[in-house]
Amino acid sequence: MNGGLAFDNPWILAGMIFIIPLALSNYLSPLGKRINGKLPKNARIQLFASRFFFYLFFCFLIIALAGPRWGARQARSEYRRAVDVVIAFDVSKSMLINDGKAAVGPSAGFGLMDNAAGAGSAGYDSRDEGITRLQQGISIVREAVTRLGGMRFAVAVSRNRGIVAIPLTWDDGAVLAFLEAIDGSSLTGRGTNLESLLEAGAGAFQTSYHSNKVILLVSDGEELAGSIRNALPHCNRNDITVTSILTGSDEGGVVPGTEDIISRRDAAVMRMAAGLTGGIFIDGNRDDAANLLISHLRSLAVETESPISNETNKERWFVFLLLAIMAYGMSKASLLNLGSRK
Repeated sequence: MNGGLAFDNPWILAGMIFIIPLALSNYLSPLGKRINGKLPKNARIQLFASRFFFYLFFCFLIIALAGPRWGARQARSEYRRAVDVVIAFDVSKSMLINDGKAAVGPSAGFGLMDNAAGAGSAGYDSRDEGITRLQQGISIVREAVTRLGGMRFAVAVSRNRGIVAIPLTWDDGAVLAFLEAIDGSSLTGRGTNLESLLEAGAGAFQTSYHSNKVILLVSDGEELAGSIRNALPHCNRNDITVTSILTGSDEGGVVPGTEDIISRRDAAVMRMAAGLTGGIFIDGNRDDAANLLISHLRSLAVETESPISNETNKERWFVFLLLAIMAYGMSKASLLNLGSRK
């Protein structure tokens, strides 16, 4: 049993039964009584002590051979930390500006472009211009979802206020299907409210499920309503980190449906969101943006160790072997100077 005394070879303990008749024969036999009667008192005490320690030696040796165990062994159990990811998309009008840098690679789909023959891992090619900021962010996130396993994903979007479109799920296919179906003309709203988007994303996590909680904020960083700073304390209180993915260009472009409204991405807002919550900032125009995101999420799910008790008790035979050696030595030491006294 775990934590109790147990033996590898309990049948060896049967040898204990020979100790009792051996002791009785020494003290109850007529010969033993005559010998004890002729010895002086000090000699009888020494002989008694010698025999007593010899019997202990015999007992401890038998117990050691039986293989005693007790005390639960502390084992190191490896596990993979759970990671929950809420993908929060800004779907405001500015996200439809065609100043995004197009992704190339095997997972850069959505009908945005044809993959170059022989393309390697996902990157960004400055020769392919003209996709929207929303499509740019989707391509980065889709690459991560495709290549990462063992994580739960959810999707939140903001149309003036944030809503959870897909709750946390293990079904990567459902998430990828939703990302592929996002259509700017039907989802986009008039304004940007990153505060509401983060609040919706934070509400998608399950407090009863222990995991690393991450919000992937995909936006150009422009704020027309609310303040993203107001949502960050709530994220910190609930151990939620924000990893921001900045899309668009510094030069900006004309917002669709308008003639003279220019929208430029705001890197400062996105850096602040990541920095104040312990996340990372990713510039969507980097060639390795998808790889950076994948590496970061994988680092949150690294294998760790936790001490647990298993049902294998520690071996303790060496304790009784040491006691047996000590008892044998005491049995010999008790007979020292036995013949020098009268």
